[in-house]
Amino acid sequence: MKKILSLMLIISGVFLFLYPSISNLYTDYQQEKLMNDWEAKTFEAEAADVTFDQQAAKESLDELNGVFKAEEQDQVDQNQLVDPTSSTIEEESSKRNNSGMLGVIEIDKINLRLPILYGASQGNLGVGSGLLNGTSLPGAPGNSAIAAHRSRSYGRMFNRLDEIGTGDVVTVKGQNGTFQYKVYETLVVEPEDVSVLSGSKNEKTLTLITCTPIDTATHRLIVKAKQIP
Repeated sequence: MKKILSLMLIISGVFLFLYPSISNLYTDYQQEKLMNDWEAKTFEAEAADVTFDQQAAKESLDELNGVFKAEEQDQVDQNQLVDPTSSTIEEESSKRNNSGMLGVIEIDKINLRLPILYGASQGNLGVGSGLLNGTSLPGAPGNSAIAAHRSRSYGRMFNRLDEIGTGDVVTVKGQNGTFQYKVYETLVVEPEDVSVLSGSKNEKTLTLITCTPIDTATHRLIVKAKQIP
């Protein structure tokens, strides 16, 4: 009996030790599958708003703040570990696909390539980045706001977004083509600052959003860019 208990404790310890790596590998698989399916045109993305909707944008920002807060709590509460190969995660993945994939975001400077899903929900941000509801479709006039988690693992999600500066280029492969944006500003704001989502009908801008600092997530790191003609 003691041998069995000891073996179970060892197995549990090994699983807890390997869990972050297993989870990261599974997320990588999900991301690549989404991007490969999208590039192969195996499913159609939902249509996104192409004009700024202030109320929808505010509601989406509120949802995003809730998602970031939940993620921070999950990082702290080690008792909420979930097997990444479980059927629950598979079902959640299906929901993510159904939410609609809009494209792919790439930033060569930080070796970033992520799927962009329609909506900054907890499910979508669990596997990639999300376009906030009420903001413009990439490539369309106005402001396209894309958010992602800032994982504690180096180089994952928007973890290295703080390395981006003025003049750097962000590429977005969207429904209507491939668009490049040049960064003109980076700033840190309060989570409720909805002004970062506003845009002009005469400009095509991109706003990237993640939390900062990584450990406490009390504020939002913002990267602003304008489309290159």
